[in-house]
Amino acid sequence: MRVVAFLPAKGSSSRIESKNLKLLDGKPLFLHTLEKLVHCDFIDEVYLDTESKDVIDFASEIDCKVLNRDPSLASNKTDGNQLFMNEVNQVEADIYIQILGTSPFIQPDTIKKGVDALMEPSSEYDSAVLVNSEKQYTWKEGRPNYDINHIPNSVDLDETVIETMGLYIVKNEAAKKTNRRIGDAPLMLQASPLEAIDVNWPEEFELANLIAAGLREQDRRLLTNIRNHLTSSMLSDILDDLGYSNQVIRGLTPNIPKAKFLGRAKTLKLRSLNKGEDFKGIYSALHSYETIIPNDVILVENETPDYAYFGELNANLAIRAGASAVVVGGKTRDSSEVLKLGLPVFSTGYTCQDVRKRATMESLNKTINLSGVSVSPGSLVFGDAEGLVVIPKIIEKEVIEEIYTRASNEKKILVDISMGAEVSSLVKNYGFF
Repeated sequence: MRVVAFLPAKGSSSRIESKNLKLLDGKPLFLHTLEKLVHCDFIDEVYLDTESKDVIDFASEIDCKVLNRDPSLASNKTDGNQLFMNEVNQVEADIYIQILGTSPFIQPDTIKKGVDALMEPSSEYDSAVLVNSEKQYTWKEGRPNYDINHIPNSVDLDETVIETMGLYIVKNEAAKKTNRRIGDAPLMLQASPLEAIDVNWPEEFELANLIAAGLREQDRRLLTNIRNHLTSSMLSDILDDLGYSNQVIRGLTPNIPKAKFLGRAKTLKLRSLNKGEDFKGIYSALHSYETIIPNDVILVENETPDYAYFGELNANLAIRAGASAVVVGGKTRDSSEVLKLGLPVFSTGYTCQDVRKRATMESLNKTINLSGVSVSPGSLVFGDAEGLVVIPKIIEKEVIEEIYTRASNEKKILVDISMGAEVSSLVKNYGFF
């Protein structure tokens, strides 16, 4: 059965200005959901439904299709059913998913649970809707909806079922019969407290940012643990064995000899300034720090590599934002001052002459190229004194598993060597190394 997903993301909003483009933990709100959808192997195609060129530009790195929405449908006057049927009438599928970017914490497993329920041959459901069920002490017309003289235990309260407005899954026949995103026989998918969060007001956006930061901390702790077991030599060998032999960025050296980091890429590209072009475009690069979150690695492709990009002021901005390291495909400056700050910076060297009036910003958080290595935003990047290595997203999980296996084996090999084990025995037990 063919399954497609729609993510509506208009460019304007009233309660939170340009809500979909507002940064949630370093990237636009809608991107959190879009990236999640394209990694769901049970979804055949993902469609971004928008009228906004800015939204489309931010999504240009994502493997999705764009439904160019009629601007007349990009207002609060358009209800969810109108929007949904406009999507359905343009794309043929057996099962349709509509997910809202204002619910950024919905998990892929929850979406799959709904899809699987509708795919069952004997399924009694024609649709699924995400709900949150709670036992609440509700009020009506200024009075409690319970016996105020004998307050009941919460376990004895009636259950209140609330539609989260975040996720809808509908069979083709039900959608076209009812012209709705909820059919006549819906399955109520139970949302976790996190999944039930709906971001529509500034206070809710602030809450979502705090939650996203907490979830990101889990990723940071994992990367810190992996970094402690890792070297560029080991990682290069792993990637070679997996068939990815062009992942080492060459020709750059660290300002701190013992520097070691593992973080996710945030990318910036500078191009040569055109004749007569306003040089002040270079200052747009300063906005890149708004997208940096703790443990990010800043990577810069510079088409004018003999002129310096990144010095003391940029280093302070990077540290304040939480960057763990900086990689520049060219020269930098203020070497002594940056060294004192303790920020690892990899570059081709130093020069006092700045890129200002020679280069301008080409792109932010798009795929760049450093020494022939393609670097996508969000890719893991590792660096130490011997090299810089980029881990492609597509094999990230496989690489991490292999790191733990090899780190464990290397410790065992060292013990066996110290105990006098023959080379033939080592190869038999651990393979070639």
